[in-house]
Amino acid sequence: SANALALAKWFEARPEVDYVTYPGLESHPQHERAVKYMNGQYSGMISFDIKGDEKAHQKFLDSLHLVTHAVSLGDIESLIVYYDKNSDKLPHYPPIYREGFFRFSVGLEDPEDVIADLKQAMEACGVL
Repeated sequence: SANALALAKWFEARPEVDYVTYPGLESHPQHERAVKYMNGQYSGMISFDIKGDEKAHQKFLDSLHLVTHAVSLGDIESLIVYYDKNSDKLPHYPPIYREGFFRFSVGLEDPEDVIADLKQAMEACGVL
């Protein structure tokens, strides 16, 4: 989705973001394959991590207002879930995720509104 690509690019440009994984980004290791097979429809799912410890990550989640902290692949609203380093799901993911990560399902909200929410939550948790 165009919204997801805009948000992935925003995450990629932020110094407080440790990494972002999204097949629509040229930095993604399988971007060329995604271009070939996904026809510009790279999905609405982004994974990323922000600087800070587990406490900062929880504060980030608690500070979001527009983005909902919920376990789901999404609907029309943006949803986020955090898998910490103790999650039983982490052994199934690539090594980059071993310390935890956020799974972000991008909804239909205006990307600028979502970015504003993400920024204020980053400020609230002290990483921005």
